Amino acid sequence: MLLKISFLYFIEILASVSVILPIVIGSITIKSFSNISYRIILIYCLIYALFEAIAWYYVLHHWQNHFLQNTMSYLDILFLGAYFFKVLDLSIMKKTVLLLISATILFTLWSHWGSGRDFNRMDSFALSVGSLSLITMSLLFFYQLLNNLEIENILKYPHFWINVGILMYFSGAFFTFIFAEYITFSQDKSISEYISINAFLLFIQRIFLAIGLWFSKTPQQLSPSLK
Repeated sequence: MLLKISFLYFIEILASVSVILPIVIGSITIKSFSNISYRIILIYCLIYALFEAIAWYYVLHHWQNHFLQNTMSYLDILFLGAYFFKVLDLSIMKKTVLLLISATILFTLWSHWGSGRDFNRMDSFALSVGSLSLITMSLLFFYQLLNNLEIENILKYPHFWINVGILMYFSGAFFTFIFAEYITFSQDKSISEYISINAFLLFIQRIFLAIGLWFSKTPQQLSPSLK
């Protein structure tokens, strides 16, 4: 049992520390950023690092920190929504992103403040809706990528890796967020296991974000037929 708890804490610490990776790589490659979308991802990671530090401060003092996850739901949709608005080309896709951002924020505000729910309690509905919106945006990007394959080597395309990270995290997190409120307040379930699943998904996401920011320094080569 002790070994299991130690492993779960190791996953959580690893996930928290991993946010440094995209920040360091982004700081190294920032001068070569070709557009603002990469800067949005870097700023997003910096803000997330601040939230990680605050979360651990609360943990060490045995204070409840679920409100931080609820607060991050706004930052997720705002920053990642802004990122998708910049990387998507078609007007209809940009309008869809704006619609999803607006609808998600309105629903989240209602769920947190208009429904009488406790902001210090993880809000499964708001978190799940935010995840679905970001999953939709990521799928729009991949649809665009499949229909406009202008990159010679997709494995060196920064936005490919960034979107893989976003899609993997929020797809997995969607299923954990659905039951987050029940798990975190049920005496029959272990909150540590839930947190560790989410932490592992965050760790994977940050690895992919770091890879994407690393390749942002490499000029993208068009396919021969498009040169």
